[in-house]
Amino acid sequence: MTVSTGITLLSGRIISIKTTLIIFILLFFVTHKCEAKKSYKIVIMPFRDYAQINMEEMVPDILRSTLKQTGYFDPVDREIIYEKISTVIPSDMIKIDNVKKGIDGSWTADQVDLMSRLDTKKIQRLGKNMKADYALKGNISLIGSSLRIDTEIIGVKARKTLGFVTVEGSLEELSSNILNKLSVKITNFCRNLNAYDDALSIIGLYNQGQYTFDVSEKKLKEILLITNDAVGIRASLMVLYLSKIRKEEDSLLEDKVIVEGVMILRHLDQNFEEKVLEVFSTSGFDPFDEVAKIFHKRGDNHKAAEIYKKTISVYPMNIAGHYKDLGLIYLEEGAEDEAIDAFEKSLDTNQGDYEINLILASIYEKRNLPNKASEYFEKCLRHARNIGEINLAKKKIEELRN
Repeated sequence: MTVSTGITLLSGRIISIKTTLIIFILLFFVTHKCEAKKSYKIVIMPFRDYAQINMEEMVPDILRSTLKQTGYFDPVDREIIYEKISTVIPSDMIKIDNVKKGIDGSWTADQVDLMSRLDTKKIQRLGKNMKADYALKGNISLIGSSLRIDTEIIGVKARKTLGFVTVEGSLEELSSNILNKLSVKITNFCRNLNAYDDALSIIGLYNQGQYTFDVSEKKLKEILLITNDAVGIRASLMVLYLSKIRKEEDSLLEDKVIVEGVMILRHLDQNFEEKVLEVFSTSGFDPFDEVAKIFHKRGDNHKAAEIYKKTISVYPMNIAGHYKDLGLIYLEEGAEDEAIDAFEKSLDTNQGDYEINLILASIYEKRNLPNKASEYFEKCLRHARNIGEINLAKKKIEELRN
């Protein structure tokens, strides 16, 4: 079969494929929606049609429709792109303003070909002009009987190519499968890039009452799936559960908090993730303290102590507080020596904790070690917060001296 004969056969199938594409769009609208609150503005350029099947505008048009329906993207209209394109085209190239549209309002082959050949830098400049977040350019190719679409994802603000997405299939699959895969891949690629920001946004919308708990949990789990179990997203899910528990006690949610907390600690033990710190610090929660308190409330002091010890070793936040709580658990269990060690380590970070100094002073007083007890009562006096604490410390010091 000659190349010209092959192209003739292909062109005979294009009309039916374009008709099928319309049906595909309608089906995609119904079956695919990400329900993202925040949307990202995206510029989609004509694709370079090396396959010569007249799909250079059809593919971007379909992508504009499908990506818009995800709720994650806000694609710029084709007409607006073409009106703005003249701002980035060098003067020695074809001037779009001098090329008339066809009778039906369509753009000429010269215009479309020119736009599809713009390089990454010019497209980035165009995207910036339209205040977009992303821009897409791509190629349509035939390799034997296989249709291939390559898409370059450009970060407008990053001023660079972020990555590439490729799909392949038969020409017949263009309407039923290939463009569906392409839309999903583009969406997942960008959602992965924005995962942490989107997760924090979801938590914020939940706290503002704009999302229900069920919707928020569903969205976070979707992101977790896309990001292959990213620990930062898991931390966001834990914050959601803690936010719910703060409003109403729920033992099932407590179980979920425990599961997420243990998994995050295990991950941090192997590879510390800054995003975890970012998520928790913006939430106002001390997450692992919450896990330990759940165990303590349930009467499992052993597990509570284990959580505190693991947290101290892998999470660089509130170390003094965790040692203090660990000491209180040891004291409750009658492990006085272990409690003293934990309290001393807490004071290494926060010497001004009146309560710990008072506890240690009382322990040494009970053990008939007046000098040691006086030492800590003196610290109580220095760090007292009110007249009552001052008077108590003075009284104890006086008693030990007599």
